[in-house]
Amino acid sequence: MKVFLIFAAMVAMVTICHGLANGCGQPMIAPRTAGTSRIVGGEEARQNSWPWQVSLQTPDGSHYCGGTLIGRQWVLTAAHCNQGDYFLTDNVVAGAHDLSDTTESVQVASIAAWFPHPNYNPQTNENDIMLLKLADRVIRGRTVDIACVPPAGTDYPGGTMCWSTGWGVWAPDVDGNGPIADELQQADLPLLSDDESNEIMSNWGTSYTPDSMICAGGEGPGADGACKGDSGGPLVCEIDGSYHVVGVASFVAGACDTSYPTVFARVSAFSRWIERIRRNNH
Repeated sequence: MKVFLIFAAMVAMVTICHGLANGCGQPMIAPRTAGTSRIVGGEEARQNSWPWQVSLQTPDGSHYCGGTLIGRQWVLTAAHCNQGDYFLTDNVVAGAHDLSDTTESVQVASIAAWFPHPNYNPQTNENDIMLLKLADRVIRGRTVDIACVPPAGTDYPGGTMCWSTGWGVWAPDVDGNGPIADELQQADLPLLSDDESNEIMSNWGTSYTPDSMICAGGEGPGADGACKGDSGGPLVCEIDGSYHVVGVASFVAGACDTSYPTVFARVSAFSRWIERIRRNNH
């Protein structure tokens, strides 16, 4: 079985952003969360209804990874999206919906610093998470806002319905290649328990590390799932009226086979690391 990095519910009521009190995870435009939607196969999200979603782009405007705004100057993404010194000329685009529409009103920020997790392992995909510090603060409003970061160690029961978003490949060929979406896509994905994840990943021939990973989806052929280009994007769950970024899109099965789950970095396992990086680099 090939593995592709997808590169080019009640829990504690207190969150790092404190949800309603501090205004994270509160989109002004309500997302369309009823019914079935997908990234592979594609259903367009309601414009700007996931206002923390950003696009990482090369200087010529080519999208290669997604990310999540968790602060006015901070983006959470995948460590395998690391471009090194190329980040100095890349941009983070916030407030976008249709990447082919040059008339959209978006906010574009350069990248001042990047912090891949020091224990990221590209062979096992463990600790596949990275923080980007933007050179300028975004302006929060109707089309651009931040998601909540869950408290350290927060767990989520299997079956919890969450949403993955991105501009990844929507009609993959046998190698998982194909056109990326112009408009932001969304998929509703149920979380898998650690036991389910471990069993599926074992059959897949890939190791599952619950300390740093969380799985969602895998409902069968033609179902919802992520694909190449969705890397680094958010998996969010609505908790007590606020959206928490529970996962960062990491990798999928070959050809983006939705019989297998999408694997995300488990954000609650890194909450203290996130807080420490932000505090030491304010």
